[in-house]
Amino acid sequence: MEPTERRGVMRYQAVLFDFDGTLFDTEHDEMTALSALVTQATGVEPPKDKLLKTFGMTGPDGIRFLGCNEEQAAWVKPRWHEASLNALKTTPVFEGLTEVIEILHRNGVRMGIVTSRGVSGVDMGLTSRGLTAYFDTIVSQKDTVLHKPHPDPLIECLKRMDIAPQDAIYIGDSPGDMQASEAAGMASGLALWGTHQPDLPCTYRLAHPRDILTICEVEG
Repeated sequence: MEPTERRGVMRYQAVLFDFDGTLFDTEHDEMTALSALVTQATGVEPPKDKLLKTFGMTGPDGIRFLGCNEEQAAWVKPRWHEASLNALKTTPVFEGLTEVIEILHRNGVRMGIVTSRGVSGVDMGLTSRGLTAYFDTIVSQKDTVLHKPHPDPLIECLKRMDIAPQDAIYIGDSPGDMQASEAAGMASGLALWGTHQPDLPCTYRLAHPRDILTICEVEG
């Protein structure tokens, strides 16, 4: 674990997680399906660097970002949703995270998920891996009007859990995750196992999921 600012190590009462690229290694399946569908709809294959920028966006925003007009987006969206749900039946959790989640739970650290995707995909992933019971709440795309990098989804999650911002940390992999954390007054942990931008401003750079235990002063 690498702290990126002068801040004493403290025990956080709650750990909030992003879903895609932080908990679940969804990138390959999600981007492959989205690229194929956008190419079919528009006749133009989106470049990889542009595809990666959609990670962390809501589905509709990502589809529009890749150049789909309203008619094309309406065709892509349900097909991508179906492909995503099917993929999540077998998509792996990042190595080491299941154990960390179990240890946090045993030690009384509460957990939530804040994501820009729809809740059905999150439910599918958690259920398929037996992780549902570990999380107090899920804040998904439809739960707030504004989405990351706005702080509203994180604030909503903290409100549901009755946790103060300074008592929680948000673990994510994208610029929007880190920006939302700062705007919400929370510490941020950059998941180096999932990010493509390891130099993003954050409170902690996390090389391995077990670094979360160190931050929370929990022994595994």
